[in-house]
Amino acid sequence: MLTENEFFKLYIKEKVVFLLTKKVGFPLKSFDTITQDFPRLKINSFPSLRSALTTLGEENVIGSWLPLVDIEVTKKNMEAQIIINATPKELNEEFNLILQEVDRVLNKAGIVFGKIDWTTQNISGGVPIVVAVGIEPKIGANAVITYIDLPEKKPVIREDGSANLYEMNFVFQVKDGDWLGEKILPLEGINGTDVFGNEIKATRGNDDIIRYDRKSVFEDKEADKVVIRALHGGVLEYKDGIVSVGKHLRIDGDVGPETGAINFDGAITIIGTVLAGYTVTATGDISIEGNEGVTNAKLIQSSEGDVYVKGGVFGGGTMIVEAQGAIFIKHANNCKIYAKEVHAGLYLFGSEIIADHVFVDKHKGKIIGGKIEAIYSIETAIVGNDHERTTILNAKGIDKDTLYKEIQIMAQDLKERQQLIVKIEGPLASYENIKDRLSADQREAYVKMHATVDSNREQILELDKEIQVLLNKIKNAAPAKIEVARAAYPGTIIQIGKSSTVLHSQTKGVFKIVDGVLNV
Repeated sequence: MLTENEFFKLYIKEKVVFLLTKKVGFPLKSFDTITQDFPRLKINSFPSLRSALTTLGEENVIGSWLPLVDIEVTKKNMEAQIIINATPKELNEEFNLILQEVDRVLNKAGIVFGKIDWTTQNISGGVPIVVAVGIEPKIGANAVITYIDLPEKKPVIREDGSANLYEMNFVFQVKDGDWLGEKILPLEGINGTDVFGNEIKATRGNDDIIRYDRKSVFEDKEADKVVIRALHGGVLEYKDGIVSVGKHLRIDGDVGPETGAINFDGAITIIGTVLAGYTVTATGDISIEGNEGVTNAKLIQSSEGDVYVKGGVFGGGTMIVEAQGAIFIKHANNCKIYAKEVHAGLYLFGSEIIADHVFVDKHKGKIIGGKIEAIYSIETAIVGNDHERTTILNAKGIDKDTLYKEIQIMAQDLKERQQLIVKIEGPLASYENIKDRLSADQREAYVKMHATVDSNREQILELDKEIQVLLNKIKNAAPAKIEVARAAYPGTIIQIGKSSTVLHSQTKGVFKIVDGVLNV
């Protein structure tokens, strides 16, 4: 018997709580005092309790009798909690008995690891109390990859802010066996343990790929790391995140009668100059380090890299300097320069420049005569001169509509090539099954179909790459601008996009399209 009054009897049979109503009228809300007196009493539902209080003479199940100590294991067996179903008075008067019961319950449940002194916590009946905590497994350290630093190709900035384009570490040479990078291998983790004493296997750290060109770089395992080294001497290169060693041709003198024209698959360093009428072409960087510069050479061209001319260029109206990347020169006279970026230290005189960006030193650099055409930006200290020599600065900007049309044409071409491949792959597959028994004509057709498929797949990759380049160009397009830091003289033509004006008085500033109008 738990309790009895004029309205009901409340008692337990085998951990089931019953209520026998003797008199109707006991308030449901007043039953809260009963549950407070008996924390181990768990009511099944209040509708069933209400029904029992209004049903005379019948024995009704209204709940269950909880154990003195309940236990719950949570968080993937990493934490054990107990709930002591006791009144404050019972906690105070029967604490030693409750301690023994907690130990018994923990042992019965198999809690053997991570037990803590829970008695130091603020203990209340009916409130979860943490009694054991497991140790989480620790993930091992991830692989760490380090590459040799490739010095940035940019001029040294002097204290006055001007650029020194005369001295640059343009080509970074490496020797056979030089260290180019390393990967510290991922480590095994530290195993954990749950509250039942079970070992929890730790995860090994994430691995990563050390990226290098296997034709020019080799890897070597050393203790807990993989080291990559140069397979041969040459110039350090990074292309699409891959480290490689490019071929390097060093000419300790001039390019002229003794060498003939130079065409090299790799980088070229010329300690002297390129004599009049001679050509230097390379896939990699070209560095011409003679102090006197280059006069009246025919062509200096890097198809995949940059060009550096320490002493400047005197072109005689016909010389061409071209690079896939950037061109760094001290000055340029009467020549044609084509690149993504053009950097000049002193001046551009009577030259034709076509680039994405043109940078002439903003402290003292000059552009006099000629035509400078950039997609995004042109900057200089001075443009034109007192004699009002015609000088054209044209920042074209991006014509997004034209680019989208180009993308659509390439996408259609790509789609047609994919359809052609699908069309050919059927007959090709039938030939594959009998290729050992093909006649001469069939074998010829088989080879041609293979070649067509391979060729179109290569073209699809190239088209996709070109489409991505154009999409990125559109996404990152910045408004075209021309910046003249010190003086723009009369006779200068400033053109941004389709808007242009001829200067009739000296001015300076950043010229761009503002609210549809050229702000000159």
